[in-house]
Amino acid sequence: MGPHKKKQCDYFIEIFDSYCNKTDNPNLLQQIIENRKMFISSQLGESSIGNLADLFSTQTAKDTIGKQASPTLPKHYFLIEQIALRLFGCLLSCWTELEIFRTIKNAALSFSHCTNHAHHSYNSPVINEHYHYEIVADIALDTRLFHTAFCEQPLRLSDAIVLINIATFIKEHQWYEMLGMLNISSKGEHFILYQFNDKSAYPNIISSALINSPSTSRNWLFFDDFFQSPKWQPIQQSHSIFNLKCATKVSTALSQSQLMNKSSYDIEKGLFSSILDHSKVCEAIRLTVSGDKSKANFHLYLAQKGLANALKESGRDMVFTIIEKPAMVLFYQSINIHTPEAAPYLFTSAQDINKNGIVTYKGIWVLNNATLAFNQYNFKEYNVKIIELRKLLRNH
Repeated sequence: MGPHKKKQCDYFIEIFDSYCNKTDNPNLLQQIIENRKMFISSQLGESSIGNLADLFSTQTAKDTIGKQASPTLPKHYFLIEQIALRLFGCLLSCWTELEIFRTIKNAALSFSHCTNHAHHSYNSPVINEHYHYEIVADIALDTRLFHTAFCEQPLRLSDAIVLINIATFIKEHQWYEMLGMLNISSKGEHFILYQFNDKSAYPNIISSALINSPSTSRNWLFFDDFFQSPKWQPIQQSHSIFNLKCATKVSTALSQSQLMNKSSYDIEKGLFSSILDHSKVCEAIRLTVSGDKSKANFHLYLAQKGLANALKESGRDMVFTIIEKPAMVLFYQSINIHTPEAAPYLFTSAQDINKNGIVTYKGIWVLNNATLAFNQYNFKEYNVKIIELRKLLRNH
């Protein structure tokens, strides 16, 4: 995007946000998008794709948005839709930029009203000499300031994490469904990894992850309807039960034969139910890695190492999680092959969600084994494991 086009986009977002405030309708753009989503889905019928990014890139969407006014919306909404489409190419991209603008604007207002800019404590364990990690019980209550790669000014922790989630998951990976659930990223228990530099009194956030407790397991993403459908192919691993029993107290009735020929839904529900002390278990989702692009792989390695250590130190034994980054998948597969009795990740099911060759996996992180693996293999050795397995799979 050229500087002139960017200026136009920024100006539109500012004017549109002001209009939403004056008319007391902050969800105006959301209403347009929801209206279009319902119409496009009804036109596509059974072939409707659940993913918003896919739905809004269909031919039906292209023939409708900005070309046919919705009969159920006020007439001036169509003008807003046409301008947003012309500037951003997609209503979803416009919504993303609007939420980035609002997050930074609201953060700036709270920053200017905050009279206490005293230096808070950033004392926490360190990995690889320069990187601090910790678990924050509720980021909404944390008043410390952090820098991100997406804003010049320092932000309060909750604002920083919301902004990082928008910039990485939504803007970069097009997980637009998250736009309607940004409040989840602004509160609750989170892991953070950060680094100080000489240029600022405030550290840079390198990684973050949302941690969900077992008391909310009904609402875990892991057990969400989308992630429990028959489209998920079950994965049977002979070492899973052994590792599970070594990691925590499980029902004596649990056995490998019990899980044979079962659906992924039955396997995952069965494994969770077999754990006797659920206080030792959690879900970790929305793992972000940001910062210098040239260090992305190193930061992903550090994020996993920091998260595994932090959760283990908090008294957890196992983590239910969903992964799709190929480097993570290959590293865990490699360790599982070479030392199955100390598997760091127990794969339970898989699906190529977007039919693009990138497979998403569900499974259980065994923290004792994961911390051992990351403390045993430095970044160079971690990369060797990934490259070796990649070559092996390519040759097969």
